[in-house]
Order: sequence, then structure tokens, then C-alpha cells
Amino acid sequence: MDLLPDTVLIFERDEDLLVFESYIHATNWIEAIDVDEGEYTAAYSPGGGVLTLTAPEGPEGSVVLSRTGSVDMGDLERRVAIYWHRHQTGQPPRDPLQTARFLIGRDNQPRRGWLSRVTDLLRRDRAGDE
Repeated sequence: MDLLPDTVLIFERDEDLLVFESYIHATNWIEAIDVDEGEYTAAYSPGGGVLTLTAPEGPEGSVVLSRTGSVDMGDLERRVAIYWHRHQTGQPPRDPLQTARFLIGRDNQPRRGWLSRVTDLLRRDRAGDE
């Protein structure tokens, strides 16, 4: 899967990671109150470009995501490694590009409802009894 040029990796206070396909997706999803309260600790492009998140109109306004012109691949790689260690236990760590692809792919999977999951479990259980 090729990433769009405006793919964004945003790290939360708890070192969780959000990946968005574009600046527009990111700013439509993120709430200004969370930016205002410091919920997000860093934002990057997959190539290590440092981005800033601001809420210039305050907690009730819109969110602005901007390029800074700086690159810090070392910090991005460190944060991605921490994410894998804390939130993807048992999975081998991946680099920032692989991580962005993984999370976008995972989040774009169709979600199965609880009834489908229960039906599958019952089918497996029944097949095991035979």
C-alpha cells in the first residue's frame, strides 16, 4: 500500500499512535479541546517531517496542522518503537512507514458485528465437537 504524501502520524500522551491518510482526515477527527489540553505530544510525516497541531480559535474552534520545515527521524523512530512495545505487545516492531501502512490497513478493515463473531465462535465450537 502506498501512502499519500500528506499521511500524518500523531502521538498521544499515553504514547498511543494515530495515523491519518491526510491532513484533512487528521484535522477533521482531532478535537481542538484535546489539542488545547496537550493530549497530543508530537506529529510527524512518515519521513520524519515535524508537524505542529494548533487550535488557534481555542478549544471550541478548528484544528490546524502545519509543517515546521524541521526533520527529526530519530525522535519519530524512538516514538514508533515505544508504541510497538506498549501497544502491540508480541508483534515485531516496524519502522515508521511500515507502522503507518499497518495502522491505516487495520483501520480500513470492515468491522464485523458482535453477532458475526459469536456465530463464528459457535460454528468453531460445534465443528470441534464432531
